[in-house]
Amino acid sequence: MLIDPPHSTHSTHSTDHPYRTAPAPRELDLESGRVPYTGQTRMRLTIGSGLAHARIVVDPAARDLLAIESGGGPRPRIRLAAGEVALTWRDSFGGWLCNVLTAGLDAFTAGLDAFAAGHGEFAIILHPSVEWTLAIRGGLSHFACDLSAGAVARIDIAGGCSHVLLDLPLPTSVVPIRISGGASSIGVRRPAEAGVALGVSGGISMLRLDNSGFGAIGGGARLDTGDVGGETPHYQLSISGGASDLAIERR
Repeated sequence: MLIDPPHSTHSTHSTDHPYRTAPAPRELDLESGRVPYTGQTRMRLTIGSGLAHARIVVDPAARDLLAIESGGGPRPRIRLAAGEVALTWRDSFGGWLCNVLTAGLDAFTAGLDAFAAGHGEFAIILHPSVEWTLAIRGGLSHFACDLSAGAVARIDIAGGCSHVLLDLPLPTSVVPIRISGGASSIGVRRPAEAGVALGVSGGISMLRLDNSGFGAIGGGARLDTGDVGGETPHYQLSISGGASDLAIERR
């Protein structure tokens, strides 16, 4: 695992900067997979190659800004800059796919099994005093994201997702959640007093929105829980590419 130095040499202590981030320490424990917490209040976590069989959780007892538990799998490369922590892997799901397609069906199946095994039991632990923005590219599969003990400003997921659970905190503003590339078997849980506005393009089947159920809706659909007017804090969930087996419920 490598940790790149910040790209900018400008100070981030200015009060008009949207993030309050102290400079990265000169020495980081590369083997621990931990990024020290130095008073940051808002951060963006960027994942550039998707995740499978993994979880992200805000831990009320966390002392580090971010800690990685790889479960014996490959550790990501970490880049730390003002206001952002970025994680990438040398081998992505797409990389596995390209490498094994030319070797026949048996090698293809073995490659998928090896990729899942190498990326299993992976967890990213986040500090509870930070308002997090999540940006994930490359899709999600068999993934759990528990942010209920923290704060979230925005979530963007590109590349589709399947078998994903989002456990959300009480919003303090209008919080966008964007999923592009389709969604299947998705659960979204939030506090009872938090409203949700849902927009889906590409059709939807098997939707449960609190106590209401819908079998199939063609084309585009817009629904809400009735408590999302004006600037009232709530979640705005938008899905492009269609959705199936979607459950949105109060915790």
